[in-house]
Amino acid sequence: MWDVITNYYGIDWTAMVLNAAAIYLLGKKRKLGFVLGVVANIAWIAFAVLAHSVATVVACSIFVFLNARGWWNWTRELTPNQRVEPIE
Repeated sequence: MWDVITNYYGIDWTAMVLNAAAIYLLGKKRKLGFVLGVVANIAWIAFAVLAHSVATVVACSIFVFLNARGWWNWTRELTPNQRVEPIE
């Protein structure tokens, strides 16, 4: 039984916990959720490489990008009193 749990060096279990924490924090409107999402998906990519799953590598790479973009957009979010200046 222990062999099944540690077959991928615990990377899959770590990724699962990080992913759950990321979703929980995003549900609480905490920006740290995006950071944990990036770390979780990097762990999923490592797992996918060990499991020889190209589709998982591609999917998690997209999720890393989306989490980074979400964090970036949240950081740049404007308050109601700020004006957007056009780029010339």
